[in-house]
Amino acid sequence: MKPNLYIIFLFGFYIISIFAQDKQRLYSLDDCINEALNHHPNISVYQNKIFQKEEKVQFSKANFLPQVKAIAGYDYLSSVPQAKKQYLGQSNNDYQADLNLKQPIFTGGKLTSENQSNKYALESTKQGYQVARNEIVYNVKTAYYKVAHAQDILKGKAELLKYAQMSFDIASALHKKRKVPREETLLRLEVQLNEIRQEVFSAQEELAISKAILRNTVGMNDDEIVDIKDLNTEVDFNSEIDIEVSKDPRMIKLVNDLKEADEKIKIAKSSYWPQINAHLNYGQEWAHLNERKADWLVGLTLEFDIFDWGKTKAEVGQARAYRMELQAYQKLANRQIDLELQSARLKYKSAYNKFTIAKSSIVKAKKSLDLFENRYRDTLVTSIELLDAQKAFSQAQTTYATSLFNMRTAKAEIEKYLETRI
Repeated sequence: MKPNLYIIFLFGFYIISIFAQDKQRLYSLDDCINEALNHHPNISVYQNKIFQKEEKVQFSKANFLPQVKAIAGYDYLSSVPQAKKQYLGQSNNDYQADLNLKQPIFTGGKLTSENQSNKYALESTKQGYQVARNEIVYNVKTAYYKVAHAQDILKGKAELLKYAQMSFDIASALHKKRKVPREETLLRLEVQLNEIRQEVFSAQEELAISKAILRNTVGMNDDEIVDIKDLNTEVDFNSEIDIEVSKDPRMIKLVNDLKEADEKIKIAKSSYWPQINAHLNYGQEWAHLNERKADWLVGLTLEFDIFDWGKTKAEVGQARAYRMELQAYQKLANRQIDLELQSARLKYKSAYNKFTIAKSSIVKAKKSLDLFENRYRDTLVTSIELLDAQKAFSQAQTTYATSLFNMRTAKAEIEKYLETRI
């Protein structure tokens, strides 16, 4: 009855474990990316920046339209000027109410350039948002792959510990019966077993750190449990896909920055031209509330800076220098992005080649270990030979996991240049 009860207990424990696992959420890579994009502060920063730029475009459009102001005031006059006697008589009370309308007629292209400049600034900010978004996605992918890598390493170390423990148990049993292997060999196996246990502890700590980094990157709470879904070990990706550097959001942002700089030069130059505005004024002035008198006027005003101590010239020079700065940075960014892309492609190719070799090696190392295990049970190989086979298999597992991680991160780096523009 006892074995049956034990089996029933294990079966019940297994069912409970499955139920608990179903209740605990496993995060896919897409889950983590969406979570980060919904909560990352940098996304919120750029969303508010875009809103500000949109409002600034509306503000510049409003400058083309008539501006209407209402003004009211009261003055107590010590003496009434002759010009005001027709409104005030002999009263010292002076009430005024005016309605002013101003319409720009000619500004030397200033209003048009301000509007265009704000539009280019808006588009530049949108591309800045896309750059930030791509970087967040890349960081989430890297952190997610790091957790998968840490899990693979832990799995390999746990498997090695299982083999090492089994070998030590067999060696201990043989030593008790026949004093073979000798005591020094048994001690060496025990030391090796303890070292592997330490490696398992280190792998567990690395996994915990990796999960903490993923939580931080995604924006989860520190106490939230993060378990990821298994990833496909086959990475199907063409690193030679055609990617135009000119379509990178950073380059598009710089193009819009240059256009904005051109408009700023025009804005500065507009001060060389006269500013012409039409105006309409309707006002009332009175000394007593029941004695209001109205007056109105329509006219044009022309403003022209005759001498401003070189202020306009300095503003134009500053705007031109800023544009030249952007041109230099554009050339530098083009080279840098092209170099980043080439580097990512080379990393991927190198990781892919290493992964192919590691994939073959791990199969051979596992087969070799199985053969040594069988022969060890038949006392055809020594404990040291078996230990070497176990180490070789563990190293093959580590190399395989690392090459897979490097291939995934290199792929993610290339994918930064393939993100769809907003």
